[in-house]
Amino acid sequence: MALRDHHLSDDDLSSYFPENSGKQLDDNIRAAALIKQQTDPDTGWRRLINNMRSYSQNKSVIVSVKGVSVHLSLNITRTHSLTASTFEQSDAHPSESPCFLCDLDEEQKGALTLDDRYIILANPGITIPGDLTISSIKHEFQLITGHFEDMIRLSELLTDYSIFFNGALAGASSPHFHFQAGVKDTLIGEQQINEMLKGKRIGDAHATELFKTNKIAIYFIRNFLRPCYVCVSNDKKLSIDYYDQIYSHLLNIDREIAGIPNVPDFGHKIDLLGLDEFEPRMNIMLKYNPDSGTYMIAVFPKVFNRPFLYFEPSGKQIILGIAIKEALGHLITCRESDFYKLKQFPEIVEAVYTDTSLNSRLTDRLNGLLKSFN
Repeated sequence: MALRDHHLSDDDLSSYFPENSGKQLDDNIRAAALIKQQTDPDTGWRRLINNMRSYSQNKSVIVSVKGVSVHLSLNITRTHSLTASTFEQSDAHPSESPCFLCDLDEEQKGALTLDDRYIILANPGITIPGDLTISSIKHEFQLITGHFEDMIRLSELLTDYSIFFNGALAGASSPHFHFQAGVKDTLIGEQQINEMLKGKRIGDAHATELFKTNKIAIYFIRNFLRPCYVCVSNDKKLSIDYYDQIYSHLLNIDREIAGIPNVPDFGHKIDLLGLDEFEPRMNIMLKYNPDSGTYMIAVFPKVFNRPFLYFEPSGKQIILGIAIKEALGHLITCRESDFYKLKQFPEIVEAVYTDTSLNSRLTDRLNGLLKSFN
């Protein structure tokens, strides 16, 4: 069954729309209705419904690491993503690897968006109930090149949501191009970034202004366990210019990722894509505020998505993949032993972020480059 055949029309979703939605139908309403339909015991997707039951049994705790709160979760619905070796396996070939976004379950349904080039799906790996996967209709590789303006447009259509992107070696679990989305400001890191942009300190973490005009401001979030760059702009073109520049700067800086144990040298061949690596390693969050007309872009530069502890022998190993949700402070485990280790030893959480992020020498260089934004 082709991805388009999983589409639910407005008529299909109508019984899940709020009353009096009428001519005000938009993708926010469609996405909320889709989640209701997919979790309906009578009409929905059994895998998602079962995962929701499992999710309700999750354990979670807030861990303070140098004054920065991190939400630690034991979440077995994320096991597939956490253990996926999609971009780590050797001898993989693009045509030989199954694609779970091309071959959806029969009950898995979605809503077409953005000129019918993407389909909005409920994400069965639940971080927060209501999370979405926004998959390209055609099978194309998980590369942001040529897709960032789509990310901007999706943020304008799904204004209740933050739109997320994980690079191939920065936590993506599928080689099929997709974004993710979650209801705005539900992740602890999003909330903290919002507060720091208002001048508040979170422990020692704070926003440092790198560049500012009346149309755009660029910040570096210091001492936040992981480096984070935030652009806030009321100008779409300037927002795209910022993305283009940080992409270009990171691409040059990432060439220094080499000789690190268990971390592929930058520029190596990514077997599953059949291509040499040519994009910077990063996680991206983008959201649009229609009331103020502003775009917020948060970029987390990465070395790799796997911390050193992931490669330890079984007795010492901790299974973690540091992607955009983790970058936004929602650290997810799928094994009880790992959950309790991280809960008991916050210094491990600090090490996990340090292992997977650009070091201070490289972020200092990037700071200098972004101060000359033009």
